[in-house]
Amino acid sequence: MTSSAALARFISVVDMAYPDSEPNTEILGSVSKALDVLEAFSHEHSEMALGEIALKLNMGKSTVHKLLQTLLVRGFVAQDSSTRRYRLGLRNWQLGNLAVGSIDVREVAAPYMRHLAALTGEQLTLWVYETGWAVCVDRVDSRHRVRNYTRMGTVEKPEDFASGRCLLAFSGDVEIANASERLLRARGEYAADILRKRLETIRERGYETNPGDLWEEIRAIAAPLFGHLGVVGAISVSGPESRFDEGAIKAMLPHLLEVTREASIKLGYIPDGPSPPIEWSA
Repeated sequence: MTSSAALARFISVVDMAYPDSEPNTEILGSVSKALDVLEAFSHEHSEMALGEIALKLNMGKSTVHKLLQTLLVRGFVAQDSSTRRYRLGLRNWQLGNLAVGSIDVREVAAPYMRHLAALTGEQLTLWVYETGWAVCVDRVDSRHRVRNYTRMGTVEKPEDFASGRCLLAFSGDVEIANASERLLRARGEYAADILRKRLETIRERGYETNPGDLWEEIRAIAAPLFGHLGVVGAISVSGPESRFDEGAIKAMLPHLLEVTREASIKLGYIPDGPSPPIEWSA
């Protein structure tokens, strides 16, 4: 079984705990067709004429027109008065914000973290950014007897370790400037320059390594989690240096990037396209 298939099977077991989310085979045909109309819009087809929508859905124009008029009245589609072309209405955005706002990062990330812990055998931690600090909000313990241990609620400066730098890389200019200033005062201009370069590298490749930054004998690899508005967390795999040689980290990296991408999509993130090739560097 491929890693993707294993992940899908694992997550589906968790989702089965919520029977209300199962598809209802008795959905009314008109409701289903109205949803088909909404789902016909995309980044590539953000505005369409009546005929284009009918052709794309293989429906009659009269049927599509009736559906569009209902959606128009309810605010789910809008129509340009000059071109007569249709686009999605703001009602979708309002409901989408309500849906995304109800998502809990820990709840969404938990099954993905358990899956990754089962694959690697190492400690998994979930970190979020809170008023200038990185905070550990969830953990899955390593199955090994020799292991590191991160307490829930641990608070660290984000510039000091891999997960924190993943959060910092996609935060605002003010947060990055504050972190750079702290390093400048504590370790000098060279350390601040290195931080800025590392953050740029994270934005390019999508992950960060931890070469014993905070804890000398602990190594880690981390990747950010995204929601619909930007970074919402970071997941880290960590363990003792003896088990985290370059080969082990390279083997873990595809699994880490897969689960953070899938969890991000659950959190409302819309990828620009397929996953880019993985480029490894320490």
